[in-house]
Amino acid sequence: MTSTTPGFAAFLDQPPHYWGKHGPYFHRPPERLQCCVIHGEGLDLGNRTAAVAIHEAGHAVAGFLLGIHVDSVALTFAEEDRPCGRETEVEGSNDGIIFEHTKRETLTFLAAGVAAHYWALRETGDDTPERMFFAEAGGAADWAFAQRVVRDNTGEELAPADYWRFWDVTDELLTDHRVALAKVAELVIAGPVSGDDAAAVCGLVNAVPIQRPTV
Repeated sequence: MTSTTPGFAAFLDQPPHYWGKHGPYFHRPPERLQCCVIHGEGLDLGNRTAAVAIHEAGHAVAGFLLGIHVDSVALTFAEEDRPCGRETEVEGSNDGIIFEHTKRETLTFLAAGVAAHYWALRETGDDTPERMFFAEAGGAADWAFAQRVVRDNTGEELAPADYWRFWDVTDELLTDHRVALAKVAELVIAGPVSGDDAAAVCGLVNAVPIQRPTV
């Protein structure tokens, strides 16, 4: 397997990078400090939509493979007035996830969005250091969520490297399911999709949802 992050192991013990007040990041950010991630990345709306879709597809396909139930996968679009101008913010979500799984399964699922985006960049030859940084920045919420879930479930405090190393774990999990990633991303771009339909289109199974006891 080709590592998603060349030289990754050698840098695990190095201090993380920050982009202004944002971080920690594994990849070195651009030296210029842009007004926002949208203008920093410099992608048009169509390409940003595709990037978010493959990120969410990564989470979903990893969930199907790990036995984590996914209710639905969707993109949302919101017009925002920013100091740097009016922009369309694209966000994605895998909904209905209940993290009553092992730490390894949880971190693999949460790392899968960025890992899938890295794969897409490699496939198109766009895996420049700057693009890799912005792909990582797009998953900042996943890192924050990983910290909270692991803390709540185990009492353990994650270091950034504890999360980063799961990009490669997830990349290996998804190696034989690249077509599935593309199919789910295509569905998500077309509109919200149920987890069952997303799993079916790529020949996988969506796990039965966890049933919480009622009081």
